[in-house]
Amino acid sequence: APYSIISESYRRLRTNLKLSGPAESLKVLLVASGMAGDGKTSVAVNLVTTFVAENKKVLLIDANFWQPALYTIFPKEAIEAKQAELGLSTLLAGRCGCQEVIRPSGIEGLSIIDSGPLPSNPAELLGGAQMKQLVEQQRGNYDYIIVDGPPILLVSVAKILAKLVDGTILVFNAAATRRGVAQRTISELREVDAAVVGCVLLGVRAMKGGYFHEQFRSYEEYQKLQLAHSI
Repeated sequence: APYSIISESYRRLRTNLKLSGPAESLKVLLVASGMAGDGKTSVAVNLVTTFVAENKKVLLIDANFWQPALYTIFPKEAIEAKQAELGLSTLLAGRCGCQEVIRPSGIEGLSIIDSGPLPSNPAELLGGAQMKQLVEQQRGNYDYIIVDGPPILLVSVAKILAKLVDGTILVFNAAATRRGVAQRTISELREVDAAVVGCVLLGVRAMKGGYFHEQFRSYEEYQKLQLAHSI
């Protein structure tokens, strides 16, 4: 829902990113987590929709060869989604060109590069010169490039991706991510001097009281007031 507190949270994330520095300095962003299943793909997709809502042109890249997801969220056909035969892996391997892998998402302003089939050398492809070249080539064609990457603590090349982009958004899950995992994830990125520009905490239980409970309650009351004035 466009006026839910969840939608507002993503708009706030978008605003915070825009206020972090000049637009040109944060055009390419990696959305990553420490472990699998923390919800980073959901964050990446919701974030790009807020950019598109401002009439921005966005390229969303699935760089998680090990557990790709974008082809299920934005299928090429109306029929059951199948993992694309062409994608980032085949592009980086030199078996096709950009024009063959960049496709429409079905949402105006948003283009997709699927992960493609799992290559035999995923780390070498993501950490190679072709990935850097792809980002630099497309930087001038889009307002934002969002990379949905592999888990930082499970795939070592994820740290190389973090160095390649302008900034990294970390995603943690309040119900699943242990404190030690979160600390190690941040520490791994600090070791390579990656720019962490934000953290997203999913799965917060607002009804327990405290800060989040008050924030949810205040937002709901504000929306009711706005609705009353609009009637």
